Amino acid sequence: MAEADSSLEGILRDHSALAQRLASSHEANPDLARDLAQEILVAVWRAWPAFRQQCSERTYVARIAHNRIASHISRAVRQPVLVELSDELATSALTPEELAIRGDESRRLMAVVRTLPIAYREVAILLLEGFSPAEIADTLGLTPNAVAIRGTRARDLLRVLLEV
Repeated sequence: MAEADSSLEGILRDHSALAQRLASSHEANPDLARDLAQEILVAVWRAWPAFRQQCSERTYVARIAHNRIASHISRAVRQPVLVELSDELATSALTPEELAIRGDESRRLMAVVRTLPIAYREVAILLLEGFSPAEIADTLGLTPNAVAIRGTRARDLLRVLLEV
C-alpha cells in the first residue's frame, strides 16, 4: 500500500503541470481552471487503483483529464452566463419617484382639462388618448378642420392654465 501511495505521489508530482495546462486550455477563468486541475488530480488519485499499465501513466492521466474536462464543459454549458453588475443599472422602467411625479402630473393635467369648455375638453381628451384628428372628427361628428382648430385652442388654454 505504501508503494502505491508513493507511486501516486510521483504521478501527481509529475503530472500536475499537465493537468493544469489541460485545464487552462479549456477554462479561461484562472480560479476555475485551478479548481478543474484539482478535480483532475483527485480523479487520478481515485482511479489509480484501477490503473493496469495498459498505457503510459501520462496517457492515463490525459484520459482522466479529458473525461473531467468534458464533464466540466457540460456543467458550464448548462449554467447561465454570469456578468458583474454595476452599481448603476440602466433600466427602462420608471423609478417609484418618477411614477409618483408622473401620477401627480397626470392628475393635475386632468383637473385642468376638466375646467376647459366642453367643446375643447372632448377634443383634448381624445388627443391625449392618442386619437388622430380624423378619428376624432369621426367620433364627434366634426370636420377634421374643426378638430384641428379646437385642438389648437385647447392646447393654448392648457398651456396658460398649467403655467399658473
